[in-house]
Amino acid sequence: MLAMTNLNTSFVLTDELERQLMLEAMEEQFRPHPLRALFAGLRKLARAAQAAGKTAGAETAPAA
Repeated sequence: MLAMTNLNTSFVLTDELERQLMLEAMEEQFRPHPLRALFAGLRKLARAAQAAGKTAGAETAPAA
């Protein structure tokens, strides 16, 4: 017997299709994404540079 989940009146998702979609989603999740990693690294460097600039600016500011 094939269990089916009725999502709405025009679309029926079989267990096999659901299994395939979940497997594909899990594979996509763990697949390397070099551009995402590159952009995340660049964002991290930019935040570190901003933080370093703010602390350096506070050290060199004249005392009032």
